[in-house]
Amino acid sequence: MNNLVLILLLLSSIVTYSQEITRGPEPGEIYFLGPTATVLHDAFYYSTDFGESAVCQDSVSCTTTIIGAIIADKTSGGLYYNNISEALYYSEDHGKYGTWEQKNSGIANVLHAGVLEGHIYNGPFIHSEDYGSSFITHQLNNYFGIWMESEIGYADKGYVITYELGGNDTLYFSVSYDNFENLELVNKFLEGELGLHDLSYGYNDGDLYYYNSVKKELLYTDNDGYAWVRKNTFFCPNLPILGITGGRQDGELYMLVEYLQMAGLRRHTYIYHSLDHGETFTVYHPVAIGPDPIYANFIAEDTLVEPGDTVQFFDLSNDAETWQWDFDNDGTIDSYEQNPTYIYQDTGYYTVKLSIFGVGGVVYDYGIRYDYIHVDDLTSSENRISLENSIKVYPIPTNNNLTIKTVKEIKKISIYNSNGDIIKTVKYNKPNSQESKLLISTSDFDTGVYYFKIDFQNYSETKKIIITH
Repeated sequence: MNNLVLILLLLSSIVTYSQEITRGPEPGEIYFLGPTATVLHDAFYYSTDFGESAVCQDSVSCTTTIIGAIIADKTSGGLYYNNISEALYYSEDHGKYGTWEQKNSGIANVLHAGVLEGHIYNGPFIHSEDYGSSFITHQLNNYFGIWMESEIGYADKGYVITYELGGNDTLYFSVSYDNFENLELVNKFLEGELGLHDLSYGYNDGDLYYYNSVKKELLYTDNDGYAWVRKNTFFCPNLPILGITGGRQDGELYMLVEYLQMAGLRRHTYIYHSLDHGETFTVYHPVAIGPDPIYANFIAEDTLVEPGDTVQFFDLSNDAETWQWDFDNDGTIDSYEQNPTYIYQDTGYYTVKLSIFGVGGVVYDYGIRYDYIHVDDLTSSENRISLENSIKVYPIPTNNNLTIKTVKEIKKISIYNSNGDIIKTVKYNKPNSQESKLLISTSDFDTGVYYFKIDFQNYSETKKIIITH
């Protein structure tokens, strides 16, 4: 089988892929697809402030076609898209309506931007150096399996994830150092089943991000994929992540999250922006149409307890009518209350699941926190922790300042609003002295209820805080 026939077969297996967010050439500049009041999806949005706000550039072109992928060029203002008919278009003016020019046809829905102006890749198979007018075929020596995802990087590097049909559910990660002419297998991922697999290069040479929608985890590497570190998981809330893209700063990552619910009555797009490789995010909400989205989320007051202790759970979901709690993930409903308590009798790690329902028992969503509650015999532990005396937070309610007093080393404090959104994260890089007092300003917070999740070395505690002004 010659290379051209092989490429056509490979491309035919990936036309359903959708690529919906891309970074522009300047810091803070991103493009993404999203809904409008009249278009359910596939309108073009452009942001120059990291996703905090966005302008709809074109919601007309996509009414007669379905967008397969978008990608921004290194050229200022340059944006590509192609449709399910495999027609490739290019705009020199940030994707504004009326500025699109058809460049080619037969280009499948897998686009990567080159590191040079005018360079665009159609997966690992072909690339163009003249803004998509003509393409050059790659040899792809040592390629095997079925394409799952790919990306290009610096210095003619290319990355490919493939899946062996009929194999052992393994994803294979290969690297090319000569612009996809030759591939070298460097890693394997055991998956179990298929889903969205999104790969994006970062700011530095060798930086890569990989999101797996089956495991709902974000991985990061700084050495071209030879070794990966898990940076985050997204089981609770169960985020509908449509794609990721690296940024133009060290550690920068964007995630596109979109809720299309209740027959389109709720249309919401969020941009999750990170500067620490995806460990924490600032959440922006540039597209909001209709009532707030519905999702399941919760938090526990204490996550490290002794046998016989009572744990208080707080529901952070939105618009739920009824709740079902499973405090040990055994399939049995343990509580129907909104903010229940539960007594853990035996030591071990417990996974907690919350399912939420609407009017008439309609299933809305569920959220899971794996190995969330740790029950241990703390009184006999060499590193005994007194839960009652480990931390004090005052005054409650508070107005402008909150004091946190503890003898334990705080790693991070995450502050949630009543909807379960993280609105602020504070990290600590040095141990606290005995009975440290940490002062947190709350003067910029609106009046309301908040949850302060305080992470220590091996456990966390959550405090419900009321702020009044």
